[in-house]
Amino acid sequence: MVRETPALAPCAYRRVHRGQTFCSRGTDEFDRAVWPQVCARCPVPAWLEAGICEHLDIGTEVGRHLGAESPPRVYTACRFFNVRLDGLERCQTCPEFSLWEEQEEKGPSPARRLVGSMPRELLEEAVQDAVDRHVLSSEMRLMPRCFRAGVAQCIRSPELVPNWVMVIPPASLRQAEAYRSLVGGILKEGGLEGMLYTGPLKDVDSLCDLCLIVQQCPRLVIDVSEWDPGVLFAIALGGALGRQILMIRSQDSTPPFVPQGLPIDVYATAQDLAVLLVQGLRIQLPAAQGEEGPAEAPPEEEPGEAEGAGEVAGEEEAEAAKGEKRGTGPSAGT
Repeated sequence: MVRETPALAPCAYRRVHRGQTFCSRGTDEFDRAVWPQVCARCPVPAWLEAGICEHLDIGTEVGRHLGAESPPRVYTACRFFNVRLDGLERCQTCPEFSLWEEQEEKGPSPARRLVGSMPRELLEEAVQDAVDRHVLSSEMRLMPRCFRAGVAQCIRSPELVPNWVMVIPPASLRQAEAYRSLVGGILKEGGLEGMLYTGPLKDVDSLCDLCLIVQQCPRLVIDVSEWDPGVLFAIALGGALGRQILMIRSQDSTPPFVPQGLPIDVYATAQDLAVLLVQGLRIQLPAAQGEEGPAEAPPEEEPGEAEGAGEVAGEEEAEAAKGEKRGTGPSAGT
């Protein structure tokens, strides 16, 4: 038995891609595909036809895991008052109600119209200036805005410390004392201070801590031996802020990602890791005490001269021994 596809009312949130229907207001970003039978029972198209407020935020659960007879679950909230709603009853009497207009479906967006009205030469100059300042520039910078508070400057007031080096070990080795001691000892010998990031990137607080360390350190050592969101964030932010990045990985590991354009040095032993740190960071290790330089070898003597000197020394020792027996040697009493 073939089920007929129901007639669907027009909806601004419905998308079609490669033979499938998707809902752009789906709450699950990984499951936005929707069956036509479920989409036909959604109340949102009727709301749009009647007119909704521009402050209304809509979310739907119309994933394919729902049965064809199950009506979709729809969530509503007000962006103006930042409150969750139960339907649209409050919108009908709200003093801040402003009719939503479907601008994107009717024509180009305001940003696209603005770009179309600007001279081409001016656009090319703006693009080149952005590339020069943010891509090709090697000048180290701080965050222009705080992503957490949305203010013009970071609320934690970071400062670039010249001798700090941020180190992100693999996730499984962040608590290993051997790895931390090796890296920290090499940096300390070179007059640098290692700032090891050992926590997981799990919430906005840990993200803020990682952002602060990246801003304070002019050089970053990032071990990509294992998958870690913190590694990706540090690579992206460090590159955007002009930091010197040294990427390393273990010989036995295969990173699940390969950043394009960034070389990755491979180490197999602890000695290899130490060499990569010294060379990659250009560390000048001080000479060990008593080893200021290689000792100069004594000048080579001709075989004849050496034999002659030995014979003279032997005769002098023999004369001294005879004098001691007669009491005339240098060790005899006067």
